[in-house]
Amino acid sequence: MIKPLVEVIRHSPLLWMLVFVPVVLVAETIAPTAHTLLFVLAVLAVVPLAALLSMQLNRSPKRRGMRSAGCSTQHWEI
Repeated sequence: MIKPLVEVIRHSPLLWMLVFVPVVLVAETIAPTAHTLLFVLAVLAVVPLAALLSMQLNRSPKRRGMRSAGCSTQHWEI
């Protein structure tokens, strides 16, 4: 599980921004009143986390089948 994640991070420059996750936590401890800095660091930390979530959600229907991913063949009428 960890090895494929490391390979994905290595080949995706966007995910290099994961370094901002611990940086924002440390910055909040050191300077809790630096709101603008904390906001910018938090935004930079959220972007790669959202990318990881998106990649995982795109992979899960292929691995588990469409039904378990929340997709079904039943049609709903509105």
